[in-house]
Amino acid sequence: MLIDYHTHNYLCKHADGTLEEYVQHAIKIGLNEIGLADHTPMPDNWDLPVRMTEIQFWNDYAPVVFALQEKYKDQITIKFGLEGDFLPGTEQWVKEFNAKSDFDYIIGSVHYLDTWGFDDPHFVANYDVKDVNEIYTDYYDHIKGSAECGLFDIVGHCDLVKKFGHRPSKNMEEILRETFKVVKASGMAVEINTSGLRKPVKEMYPSEHILGILSEYAIPLTLGSDAHTPTDVGRDFDIAKGYVEKYGRGKISVFTKRERSEVNI
Repeated sequence: MLIDYHTHNYLCKHADGTLEEYVQHAIKIGLNEIGLADHTPMPDNWDLPVRMTEIQFWNDYAPVVFALQEKYKDQITIKFGLEGDFLPGTEQWVKEFNAKSDFDYIIGSVHYLDTWGFDDPHFVANYDVKDVNEIYTDYYDHIKGSAECGLFDIVGHCDLVKKFGHRPSKNMEEILRETFKVVKASGMAVEINTSGLRKPVKEMYPSEHILGILSEYAIPLTLGSDAHTPTDVGRDFDIAKGYVEKYGRGKISVFTKRERSEVNI
């Protein structure tokens, strides 16, 4: 069974293609399931240039997902998801928003450290004026927070901080293990996200080193391309499947109404 649970569309303003075009490509390449999981709205229209508004969610996202589920029900399973942001201080708003819809899953991602969008190429110069070791430590502290808050089902691109190729000079082993012990206790799955291969770092999220830790702790895996164009759906899944076999016992997690189960890839 093959799935792609991390896809975007034109509503996030930095992706191309309609929801239906992503579904159609998933069918074309033979996926069993596709998850539609665009960036969630946030309180007070925060970060609006890279996400849909709440009005768009209700008018242009949720009803379209439901319509596509019905239209393509005999060809593919379509899951209703979101990519959420862990941003300290917004937890109550996010909890209330999430409770308003019957999602299949919600990805929990960290894109911001305070007000710095560290994965945004417009702000990459900040890496040159900050201590990279401190950046990594802060990032993994946020990953722990995203697991502890209970708002999400999947850890999104769990080492995104490496996106532009910046690496810490200190050994991160203790921090990584502490982080993924918290993830294990949360019951969340971690996605193998192939988009890192398309970024400057040229490496999957997560690294094989982290995948080894996940395997040791028996943390479940799932799959996502982080597609921002329809033809990226399922991209590089031949590589990802090998990682699932090596580090996940050949099993991936699927979600229905926020309940996780495992299937053979």
